[in-house]
Amino acid sequence: MYCVTVLYPNEPGGHFDFAYYRDSHIPMMLDLLGDNVLSTEVRRGIQAVDGSSAPYLCLLNTHIRSAEQFAQVMTEHREKVLGDIVNYTNLQPIIQIDEML
Repeated sequence: MYCVTVLYPNEPGGHFDFAYYRDSHIPMMLDLLGDNVLSTEVRRGIQAVDGSSAPYLCLLNTHIRSAEQFAQVMTEHREKVLGDIVNYTNLQPIIQIDEML
């Protein structure tokens, strides 16, 4: 099993539309990824441990069966997926695929 982690840094001037992300972008992604998805979780950053601003505005974890299938879908639908980002944020996402141990 693998986990796709997407982080949106909390940068000055950054904005994030959680309603659009939750109600439009995530369902589109789930539809594209199909039965490769085991679970998904969207989190809103609140604060750092020391009480300062959260380092990330939004965090997404999606557990998947196949990293190769994920990469294939992202390659095939790259323009659609990346083109939708402007609809919910002006931040550049950090994306990482992890192997669950």
